[in-house]
Amino acid sequence: MKKVLFVALFAIFLLCGCKYDRGIILFNKELITKDNVLHNSKVFSVGERIYYLFIAPKKMDNGYIRVQIFKMTDKAPWGEYEVKRTKDFRLMRDEKYYHTDYFVLHETGRYVMQVFSMDDLQHPLSIEDFYVK
Repeated sequence: MKKVLFVALFAIFLLCGCKYDRGIILFNKELITKDNVLHNSKVFSVGERIYYLFIAPKKMDNGYIRVQIFKMTDKAPWGEYEVKRTKDFRLMRDEKYYHTDYFVLHETGRYVMQVFSMDDLQHPLSIEDFYVK
């Protein structure tokens, strides 16, 4: 029985070939430090600073990223989302694997944040959602 279970698990891992190549975005209500990096928040208040940490899936040699925030809504004339903020960042020499900053939103709703490499603006490196109440 153990042998069958082992073979089945091995076959699943072999056939799946799963590879996670997306980055991670963590949100926090306070400035992100090594002490509170795992205190991820998803709900924020209107006018509150929303700190974020983007961790890249691999080294970003390009040196430039685009951070885009859009609001999920039914009222947008071109679909289900409305772009609220887009900002390009030049990564510092020590930021080849991550980027951290903050922003403030003044409307309630469900938001989504995407981070792109400036080399490929069609496929985001990471996507994460959060709420402003």
